[in-house]
Amino acid sequence: MISAGIVGVCTALHLQRDGHTVTLVDPEEPGQQTSFGNACSISSASVMPTALPGLWRKLPGMILDPAGPVNIRWPYLPRLVPFLLAALRNTTRARLERNSSAIAALSHRAVGAYVELLKETGAEGFMRRNGALKVYETEAAFETATLERELLARNDCTFEILEGAELAQLEPGLAPIFEKAMFLPDSAAITNPGRMIKSLAETFARRGGRVVRDAALDADLGPRRAVLTRTKRLETEIIVLAAGPWSGPLSKKLGAPVKLEAERGYHVMLEQPPVPLERFVYFAERKFVLTPHEEGLRLTTGVEYAKVGAAPDYRRVRAMLPHAAAVMKGLEPRERSIWCGNRPTLPDSVPVIGRSPIHADVYLGFGHSHLGLTLGALTGRILADLAAGRPPEIDLTPYRPDR
Repeated sequence: MISAGIVGVCTALHLQRDGHTVTLVDPEEPGQQTSFGNACSISSASVMPTALPGLWRKLPGMILDPAGPVNIRWPYLPRLVPFLLAALRNTTRARLERNSSAIAALSHRAVGAYVELLKETGAEGFMRRNGALKVYETEAAFETATLERELLARNDCTFEILEGAELAQLEPGLAPIFEKAMFLPDSAAITNPGRMIKSLAETFARRGGRVVRDAALDADLGPRRAVLTRTKRLETEIIVLAAGPWSGPLSKKLGAPVKLEAERGYHVMLEQPPVPLERFVYFAERKFVLTPHEEGLRLTTGVEYAKVGAAPDYRRVRAMLPHAAAVMKGLEPRERSIWCGNRPTLPDSVPVIGRSPIHADVYLGFGHSHLGLTLGALTGRILADLAAGRPPEIDLTPYRPDR
């Protein structure tokens, strides 16, 4: 099992439950890279790919705007061109609807997969089930989200439209500046993703699982299969690759070359205000998220395309601190900690979940973009079903690596 992020740990637990002896291989502690810094959301109503109609008109401005929500490091742009061209091919209405349906088919099942896994591992206390919000300061901004609401309805996602007074009852700590909100009642959240994954990994280890702190560099796909690390040859019957943004080179080796990019994300940890926020909230005009975390209030924002190991650029996320103060009553926007990490993303925003097109008993689960935490438990369950020869619970054609 290559990776000890959320997908890797969940897959390892499901495989272990089926009787497999499992080794997790990761250079870092479980859950301390990509999975550590997300917005804590388990979104049951995710339907929006990144590549939307009209992207080709907006892309030049997005690239040139130094303060915009998307940043592309200029030296990285030539490397990114094939990915961008593939993303632009996914902006037709037909592909939008196809990709949206593929994402929704997974997100519908996400909360249930976590309920099952967390109950089975005694970790139910990490989940909070009180929905999510998207809020709009003006009617004009609300109208710009018409496409999203159409896709939600098309994919049978539950949502409610709230007026300002109804929103104030639900989240009294918000400033009284919002005219409309969309409430997604079936969504959930994790109170501390990093600590939850560490807890799940401890359960895995107590049940006999092995964790190897090393980097998987290659795979021997001969009769005696093995994962090759910097220092070890780990022989195995099954290989599962779920290494997030680091999956690309090994995926190619395992028979599935894909246009995988590392989409960098940022968060800042703040203190909760006097009237605390109770659930995930996306602020539509300002393009950032506030979400409650057991250590305070987490602000997440921005998309950056750069080399995985490039130095962080915290200017954009820090520029959101005055906006956080503007949307929450009594919030003191003092930075407690700051973080940058890498998300694995594909041009159509649809993850790879399934068997290698070439090699038997090689399974792939990566490319979840902003939904890695949301889809971790479900992806693990699906991959374990495939390894056991059980029919998957959904048609996996949209998630094939060679689609």
